[in-house]
Amino acid sequence: MPLGEAAGQRIGLVAHGGQPLREVEFGEATIFVVGSEREGLPEEVLASCDVTATIPTSGPAESLNVAAAGAIALYEWSRRRSD
Repeated sequence: MPLGEAAGQRIGLVAHGGQPLREVEFGEATIFVVGSEREGLPEEVLASCDVTATIPTSGPAESLNVAAAGAIALYEWSRRRSD
């Protein structure tokens, strides 16, 4: 199913400039959209997202790799659902 047809809140994970993930309200159905590590998400994909979120890092890290970012986002989603 193309992204434009997927039902649910679409959260685009970006390296910089998004709302901190811990502050994003998750909908009943949440879809995390991730892009390539170097290029990120294309503008047309970002435009189809309901919100962009960033996973804040401390220290010198510029960003997280896409697998780590996806895992952290899914953990946060799962943690909130179990509370």
